[in-house]
Amino acid sequence: MIKIAASRALPALQFGSSASLRVGEWVVAVGNPFGLEQTVTVGIVSGKGRVIGAGPYDDFIQTDASINPGNSGGPLLNMRGEVVGINTAIFSRSGGNIGIGFAIPMEQARSVIAQLKSAGKVIRGWLGV
Repeated sequence: MIKIAASRALPALQFGSSASLRVGEWVVAVGNPFGLEQTVTVGIVSGKGRVIGAGPYDDFIQTDASINPGNSGGPLLNMRGEVVGINTAIFSRSGGNIGIGFAIPMEQARSVIAQLKSAGKVIRGWLGV
């Protein structure tokens, strides 16, 4: 758990809807690529519902906004400044950005956030055979 002692209320980003995103819509990726703090890049939504081999939760937003190692966990924002995704992965043979990045849709992230708040961990179905 992280606790911040602040003398005033801290601002927070609002959650938006990834379901309402359209291919071609502008987005902003925020992160810490290669240790370069508070980096902001822009791009478009290149695709939705992408399957990248990440398991049963494959349903990614694809963007050409520059996402590099260290951007994971940063927000993907729409042009209203709402969080519509969580930057997660890139497709790259070299390890650097080639314009194919992926974000977890906000609708999927909301359920994870709710579980973290209520149980302190994510609980998923599991069958051991």
